[in-house]
Amino acid sequence: MTMMLQLATRRLAAHGVTAGRSAMSTAAATSVTSEIPSYVTDAPAATVTKLDNGVTVASLFSAEGGSGAGYTTTNISGCGSRYDKVGGEAAILASSLGGVVGREFISLSSLTGLGSVSGEQLDGLKAALTAKVGNASYESQMMDHLHSTAFQASPSGNSLGNALEGTAESIASVSADDVAGALAGVNGSNVVVVGTGSGSHDQLVEDASKAYGTLASAGSGKEVGSVAESAAFIGSDVRIRYDSHDTATVALAFKGASWTDPKTMPMALMQTLLGSFSKSSGLGKNAAQSMCQEVADHDLASSISAFNLSYSDTGLFGIVATAPDNKLDDMLWYVMPNMVRLAHGVSDEEFARSKIALRTQMLSAFDGDIAVGEQTAQQIQTIGRIMPLAEMVARVDALTMDDVKSAADEVINDQDHALAAIGGIHELPDYNWIRRHSYMLRY
Repeated sequence: MTMMLQLATRRLAAHGVTAGRSAMSTAAATSVTSEIPSYVTDAPAATVTKLDNGVTVASLFSAEGGSGAGYTTTNISGCGSRYDKVGGEAAILASSLGGVVGREFISLSSLTGLGSVSGEQLDGLKAALTAKVGNASYESQMMDHLHSTAFQASPSGNSLGNALEGTAESIASVSADDVAGALAGVNGSNVVVVGTGSGSHDQLVEDASKAYGTLASAGSGKEVGSVAESAAFIGSDVRIRYDSHDTATVALAFKGASWTDPKTMPMALMQTLLGSFSKSSGLGKNAAQSMCQEVADHDLASSISAFNLSYSDTGLFGIVATAPDNKLDDMLWYVMPNMVRLAHGVSDEEFARSKIALRTQMLSAFDGDIAVGEQTAQQIQTIGRIMPLAEMVARVDALTMDDVKSAADEVINDQDHALAAIGGIHELPDYNWIRRHSYMLRY
């Protein structure tokens, strides 16, 4: 395995990629073709047009004007849950347009005009959203609480601490004016339209112009991927204790990286190194990742998974797990060292296997026309351009152990954390215990 890594490093170096660099130029990245499959390097390039008011229209049609199915994805930034002033208005807006809400944008599966919501329609949307929020899983609730405690100091109208779809109380308070206000300040530069499958780029541009051509020009509102102030991460926790529960759901995170942070790619590999495990998967002790093997071997949790969330100015990196109430202390005893060890290095075998897994995950995210549209729209919204698949794969190949160690040292090693937990948490260690185990004592 070591010889394979040495060969890969020499091949990358032969193409001008230095082993210690995590941020490559586009030219350097796309030149690494020796280990990239032809179906990646031969992937069609996108055709991009920008309307006069800043709306970006991109297409990756496999058959221009052909007879196959065509799909359209529309992303609108500046009106996600982060910008809610009441709580839930962005989710209601997204539902009224047939889309889904994110923390920094809403995503639509069609070219839908941005119209207003009537009073009768609003009542139905609020009832449906209230029911959805009421039936949310503990895991999704803890992710909301995790954001709430981690970003509790954010200003009103620009807070990653807002609940993704609001709360039952806030949803009830939303008015038609609040929903209309969710679009305030949105201009053409906030809209990205992507067409995939079969179709005509010129026709897509014409349709996008009809749907969003009346939006104000760029510069009169929020720019794509920008925020008024950076979100401040605060080490803290929120614990909701139910002694009647025999399980608990715990979400623990450190301050992560934004979409454009040089640590973004190393942290994606860190997530893969930690991995995920579920009893229902059948893998058990045969899970590839060290953390998952130990959790399975000692029967510490029914499920555990690492996550790496990026936003325009910050991020969250951590784990979420569901475990028996009497094994929470033991679970964190094994989980924390597995997170901290990323700052000190993992085995060559783990590193090589995780790079292959990360490449596979990235390529799988572009499997199918709908997925390609969603990923492309997200890239334009977050990094301001479309990153070729060949460049993505090359960036993964160029990662070194030092890249991971440096990112983990900055994010995890001796750093404050945020935590949210619910259920039978009487054995969950306190904040100081977890904080103490965010580093190793080495002499």
